[in-house]
Amino acid sequence: MISNIKFHPSAVHNKHFRDLRKRVKLRVKCLPKKRTKSKKYVAFSLITVYVLVYLMSIHYLDNVLLFFALYGILGLVAVLIFINIIHDAVHNAVFKEKWLNNAITYVFDIIGGNSFIWKKRHMLLHHNYQNVVGWDSDIEQAGLIKIFPQDRPNLVNRNQHWLIFFLYPLYLINWILVRDFKDFFMKKRVIKKVCVIPVVEYFKLFAFKLIFLFYSIGIPLIKGVTFFIVIKAFLFMLCIGSVFALIFLLTPHANESNQFPNPDVAGALNITWLEHQFCTTNDILLDNWFVRNLMGNFNFHLAHHLFPNISSVYAPEITQEIQKYAQEFSFRYKSHTLIDALKLHYRLIKTNALSVNLFEEDM
Repeated sequence: MISNIKFHPSAVHNKHFRDLRKRVKLRVKCLPKKRTKSKKYVAFSLITVYVLVYLMSIHYLDNVLLFFALYGILGLVAVLIFINIIHDAVHNAVFKEKWLNNAITYVFDIIGGNSFIWKKRHMLLHHNYQNVVGWDSDIEQAGLIKIFPQDRPNLVNRNQHWLIFFLYPLYLINWILVRDFKDFFMKKRVIKKVCVIPVVEYFKLFAFKLIFLFYSIGIPLIKGVTFFIVIKAFLFMLCIGSVFALIFLLTPHANESNQFPNPDVAGALNITWLEHQFCTTNDILLDNWFVRNLMGNFNFHLAHHLFPNISSVYAPEITQEIQKYAQEFSFRYKSHTLIDALKLHYRLIKTNALSVNLFEEDM
């Protein structure tokens, strides 16, 4: 088994990155510092909105349609909290104080996730080895959908280009109720290559999951709502959140315009770290108030992978420097409209479905 992934060494590309980093630091230095304050306001505002929407849903339990609608909004706000707050906090890019960033990540546990295992997946695997089969745990799925072209196919993969319309809305259901537990308890999970889980995290896993299930399902049941209505509302919340989340989580990496580098038997890749960032990541052409304030500039994704510890509030200007540098030194910078990126994702899924060889399937 490969113990580690090694990028192709290049003194030239190392110098390229140092020069680009200098340009970016100079650009950021000239930008308004008040942007980082607005980031904090947005963080607390989204958390407040989540709490208020939940309290409204409990108040209007006797109105089934409104109860469902408010739970659907909870799903959307939870995704906004994840993308705009949790994603930046694990990179220590919301507050200056590291302990505050660590503290706010517990919001993710309260809304159903597991901050410990996701931080490990994201920081140790995805940010180091995005789009590398067997190493990028952010793309690692339950095996029903073949995203990596190199993945071993199964019977389901032959029809995945239409099954995704049924399976993708279950994304958060799988993440919250299945995937986190697999990462904790299954020995062959990708995360086990780089992470030893402390015993206390097992207790926190169950404690926070129970808290999430208690306020999402238990309290409405205690208040007299029938079991089937509560479960339907709960699943509706997660399905709405799933669709919204995947629109933004899949498009920067998992599409046909990006490469999926394949390491050799020794774990070596034939590209440098800098090339890897450009060939596995694309931006989404969106820049408006919603993107800057509620999506944490998540669509400026290459800037995030090159400079993850710089606050996302500066991502649009950092991207401008990246574009100029890429053009100057012949790096291929990629950006798509959201619609085109979704089409490219679908083409990847369909191409992988059509490439399935019956004789290679796991029966």
